[in-house]
Amino acid sequence: MFNGQKIVFVSIVDNKSTMMPNFKTRIWHHQKLVNRLLRNSVCVMGRRTFDITHWKGKKSLVLTKNKKWTRFGIGTIHHIDDLHLFTEGTIHVLGGISLFKQFQDYVDEMHLYVLNEREGREPWIKINMNDWKPENYFNRGLWSYAHLIHRKNHDIFGMNEDLFDFKL
Repeated sequence: MFNGQKIVFVSIVDNKSTMMPNFKTRIWHHQKLVNRLLRNSVCVMGRRTFDITHWKGKKSLVLTKNKKWTRFGIGTIHHIDDLHLFTEGTIHVLGGISLFKQFQDYVDEMHLYVLNEREGREPWIKINMNDWKPENYFNRGLWSYAHLIHRKNHDIFGMNEDLFDFKL
């Protein structure tokens, strides 16, 4: 929770895009989730994620330290403490390592997509799995997916939201 708002982190662990240079190839399941989030939800992404993907939604914001950075059609904030000034309800954070580090103490749920290029040895965030409850997991060979709920918040938020209930 951050300022009373639920934080859901959505990320692809992709070995710094060496397997998918410039994000030109997508995991369809991840893209479907991101498209749904951009249409319906508050989404925050870092500047690098935005520059690579050009994701935009009605309630999307880019978090950047560069006060001169602006782009047409997307809001900009410069510090996470400003989020509550522009958003209500659940915040979906779309990003990677640097964005996770800024939100790591507040993340209530995670949706992680891992490209299985090197058997999960890609450098990424460090989390204590004793603090997280696996809500959903599947492996599709080339990629895997995990939905994790922070154990301290599991009873507060309950089970899966329909937004994340995908059938493959």
